[in-house]
Amino acid sequence: MRALLVVNTFATTTSESVRDVIAAALSNSLELDVVHTSGRGDAIAFGASAKANGYELVIGLGGDGTLNELANGILRDGPDPTSPILAAVPGGNANVFARNLGLPNDAVEATAQLLSSIEQKNIHTIGVGQIATDEVTRWFLFNAGFGLDAAVLAQMEERRASGKAASDLAYAAFALRELFTRTDRRNPTLKVVESSGTIHPDAHFALIVNLAPWSYLGPRPLNPMPAASLETSLDVYAPTSLTLRSIAKLTRNIVAGRQLPESSEVIALHDLQAVTLNSESELWVQVDGDVVAQSRNLRARHIPNALRVLS
Repeated sequence: MRALLVVNTFATTTSESVRDVIAAALSNSLELDVVHTSGRGDAIAFGASAKANGYELVIGLGGDGTLNELANGILRDGPDPTSPILAAVPGGNANVFARNLGLPNDAVEATAQLLSSIEQKNIHTIGVGQIATDEVTRWFLFNAGFGLDAAVLAQMEERRASGKAASDLAYAAFALRELFTRTDRRNPTLKVVESSGTIHPDAHFALIVNLAPWSYLGPRPLNPMPAASLETSLDVYAPTSLTLRSIAKLTRNIVAGRQLPESSEVIALHDLQAVTLNSESELWVQVDGDVVAQSRNLRARHIPNALRVLS
């Protein structure tokens, strides 16, 4: 099998020696070429050119941003069953997509599992999400966010740009600052509109989940919509109350991974083919942990059987 290994040189948790070990192990079983990204968008270009260059498999060694870019490159012209298969080797901070596919969070262990999957032809065709604003259209693998979580990620990108590493502690600190000093917790202005026309008003922010868990805090999954899976379409989680009591309750549910009951404190929608979000002010937008835009409006839809993945 002809394969392309796309390495994020700046991935959080891999060293040059680990990358060399992984490339050597893959070369023993694959006709492997290796390329390195040098900045934002490079992996999109590598993913887009992989089919034309005859690659059957594209492996991303990096974090969720690298995997998202590769998926966007592979899907640039839309879903195609002859496009390369996507595989992940975790090298970032959270590695949500790789872990949600059942891979170990250790890069070397994950590589061993991928080699076994190649031998067993353990390939799945999955549904993915797509968001669109007036400025940008992007595919996403496991989640997208409109508002608070994307604002936290925007702050983390500023931190990385200043030369500081990402960490779970930094994420938690930014989330608390965003929630308690920058968010108007009394006046929600976001509307969630289903494709049926049903309007759910007065949300503070929204998470769109294609595959649970939504994220991880160290080894612990964070799971606002635990029913989200590759067998369903999109789930939406949008809090309508951010009182201290509501925040504590919602946090307990997310950490415990409990499916939310009907509640006046949160909009929880399951298995949607499409959804529209409208805000009175510009909010940050993220896909798979990658901040892509600011917008007042966001449209999301689910595309079934869009991408082949190795797990």
